[in-house]
Amino acid sequence: MDTHTDPPSGRPLRVLLIEDSQSDAELAMWRLKQAGYVCTFRCVVNEIEMRAALRAELPDLILSDFSLPGFDGMSALAVARAEAPGVPFIFLSGTIGEERAIEALKCGAIDYVLKSNPKRLVPAVERALQEAALRRTSQLAERQVARLTRVLQMLSGINSALVRIHNRDEVMAETCRLAHGVGGYTIAMLALIDPTTRMARPVGWAGYEFLPRPEQEFPVADHEAGDTSLMGRVIRTGEAVLCPDVGSFPGVIHGRDKLIAAGVRSLACLPLRVDNTPVGSFLCGTGASAVIGQDEMLLLEEVASNLSFALQYLDKQDALHFLSYFEPLTGLAKRALFCERLSRLLMRGTGTLPRLEVTVFDITHLSVINDSFGRHTGDRLLQCVADRLKAHFPDTEQLAHLGGGTFACVNASREHADAEIRTLHGDVARAFARPFSVDGREIVAEIKSGVACYPDDGHEANELVQNAEAALKEAKTSGERYLHHRIEMNSELARRVGLEQRLRTALDEGQFLLHYQPKITLHTGRIASVEALLRWQDPENGLTSPAVFLPLLESAGLMAATGAWVLRQAASDCRAWRCKGLPPIRVAVNISPPELRQRNIAGEILEAIGDLAGDPAWGIDIEITEGALSGDSSSCVHALRLLRAAGIRIAIDDFGTGFSSLGRLSELPIDTLKIDRVFTGRLPLDRRSCTLVSTIIGLAHAFDMTTVAEGVETQVQLDYLVREGCDESQGYLHSRPLPRAELENWLVGVGSAATGGSDLRSARA
Repeated sequence: MDTHTDPPSGRPLRVLLIEDSQSDAELAMWRLKQAGYVCTFRCVVNEIEMRAALRAELPDLILSDFSLPGFDGMSALAVARAEAPGVPFIFLSGTIGEERAIEALKCGAIDYVLKSNPKRLVPAVERALQEAALRRTSQLAERQVARLTRVLQMLSGINSALVRIHNRDEVMAETCRLAHGVGGYTIAMLALIDPTTRMARPVGWAGYEFLPRPEQEFPVADHEAGDTSLMGRVIRTGEAVLCPDVGSFPGVIHGRDKLIAAGVRSLACLPLRVDNTPVGSFLCGTGASAVIGQDEMLLLEEVASNLSFALQYLDKQDALHFLSYFEPLTGLAKRALFCERLSRLLMRGTGTLPRLEVTVFDITHLSVINDSFGRHTGDRLLQCVADRLKAHFPDTEQLAHLGGGTFACVNASREHADAEIRTLHGDVARAFARPFSVDGREIVAEIKSGVACYPDDGHEANELVQNAEAALKEAKTSGERYLHHRIEMNSELARRVGLEQRLRTALDEGQFLLHYQPKITLHTGRIASVEALLRWQDPENGLTSPAVFLPLLESAGLMAATGAWVLRQAASDCRAWRCKGLPPIRVAVNISPPELRQRNIAGEILEAIGDLAGDPAWGIDIEITEGALSGDSSSCVHALRLLRAAGIRIAIDDFGTGFSSLGRLSELPIDTLKIDRVFTGRLPLDRRSCTLVSTIIGLAHAFDMTTVAEGVETQVQLDYLVREGCDESQGYLHSRPLPRAELENWLVGVGSAATGGSDLRSARA
């Protein structure tokens, strides 16, 4: 029996059937039960019954006929979207046509199954339930991220308050106000102990309107049996306490009944220390809809740590000096404090820590994220990265934020082999394995890192950090994911500067060239088009990898000029092929988000393309990334519409790696979705990648778009794409990117013949 997705609680699958034929309804349920589902179902035949059923109990699945007496399927779909937007809706009909089916998919239906082909019912239901489960998981994660986002904003606000406010009690009061108003905590309180009386005095609170005297002092016992409050216990022990549920927590909680009556469900209480001595505690509590988790607890510990550090300076009116040690955006140590902590670690001796590894890592393409989504989103991404690092490295003294997208960490190791360096990079990279949810967008962040080890690569903290940075710069230049520092890397920095200077003259001296990678139509095996890819013939180093020079082009501000050259050269090559009488072919050119946002970009592209714009067989198409259409993209969309009206086809490159608003997809001037190689490379073994690829193909076809799978390297990947109805394929299975002359030879030889992967390789030979 096949495995299948069960409802969230493991209960029977609840199905709402909109069906006037009892026999058809029972047959559908029989097929689901045969597939292993335990089902309960209810049949309705009109809108009144349907609304009543949905309001009485939400189903897990809706199956609807398309034509009922006095009630049609599209009306049923509209009711379902209004009353139960999260419930998957599948048409099970014998009368729905292809045009109406496409319209239904655009309006929110998950799938449609013809009664004449009932074998599709179980797979369609399985896929719908899987997608619903993924949506529920995503929504839960979004709520958790939203909560952590509020806490991060609270942390940022507290750090700012430490700069603005020099009075200790005012800072504590402002901290509680921010915890309540920004962090979303139902209650918040800060208390400090008087060591002579062992009485703690609240110095700040918010949300305590249900208490007549929240400022009342309370005792701090000197032994466990004497504890009278949670805050007193934390001051006594110096240990943080997490109370998931106030009602069932076994420890002492002062005013438990009043807290429950006020709607407080979960509490966290953390110590404040000066010179490792507990001097106070910070308490915050959530309402009934939220429970404080471990990730949130780590952020609260960071708040308590910053407040503890500040207490040493606030009485001296030196809050600015305190904050100068921390990066306000992320709450992590700046370079100076990180090096100071590392120096203290080195001074302890190497008896127990024979080898220390300093890793400096950088978020790749952060500038592209800033350009695509805005600087605010980039800053929020950095906060999310810091949050995840704090969860990954519970001791925040191991971490630093060196500015921009660059972070640092220190680890202890006992191995000297390169395998240990790879393990360390993998350990850090695992923190970036999952996408980051930033303001409703799923953003994939990748890193490159450099490592320097004590004592091999330096004996002082500053030297270790600088050498790790040199290794990072070399990794970014060479395209490696990580590199271990070598002495010669310091001289590599000078080489990199020289490389950038040579790039500045490369365009003027004609050192750039284009290679072309074919895209194959899977239905016929014929070439559909080619993608133009930039290469650099460096006079000193020969043909240079794009991974080496593209980041330098970006940092040197040469991307716009180089992109304009690529467009003109691709158009020139296309005209030359047309004049030679080669088979018609279209050429795709990548346009970066900064280029697309330039004024009059549509006019500049049309001017470069010239007469090719109106040719239906020959021509230039453009590829953009998802990020180009995020945020305020009205000017970009307007430019794309002008280009499309002129006969230029538009493709979204690397689709699925960013965040696309599917609601807008049908409104955008897009002809093609290119499935990113990350997902293609996992086919057909990875179930989620299969589901995602199939969904993208179905989505594209529903919107009359073409799909192109990138990075196809094996026959089994190609076979899966053919089965799922993908339109085109691009990758090394068919061909590597070819210089212009090689592509021309191929077009002359087999340009008009059907070709598979092996045929194309033999033709090139």
